[in-house]
Amino acid sequence: MNLPPGQRIQSGEVWFVDFEPVRGREQGKDRPALVVSSAFHLAVTLGQLVTVLPLTSVERAGWTHRVHVANAGGWVITEQVRTVSAQRFRRQARELVLTVDELAEVRRVLAQMLTV
Repeated sequence: MNLPPGQRIQSGEVWFVDFEPVRGREQGKDRPALVVSSAFHLAVTLGQLVTVLPLTSVERAGWTHRVHVANAGGWVITEQVRTVSAQRFRRQARELVLTVDELAEVRRVLAQMLTV
């Protein structure tokens, strides 16, 4: 994808990302994903590699590590951290915005996934 002039991918945004092809139990299809790359990571990779968490509309009972996103009617899949090429990005999902509390919860769970 070629982003329009002046538009950049930023942490905390939701974009539609093409996850095909997949392997095993990875999330696939063209679906919304939350950008979790830091500004540092985006700068180091020149915005060409972006770390994301896919979203799903399927609730999994007992999977308390997934974070509900009220206005998306779905959940952030915190256990499927993926770094993908910016070429997989289709369009920004401006209609899917996480609240400050939802984004803080994603970061808390993600930190736990990576450090505990």
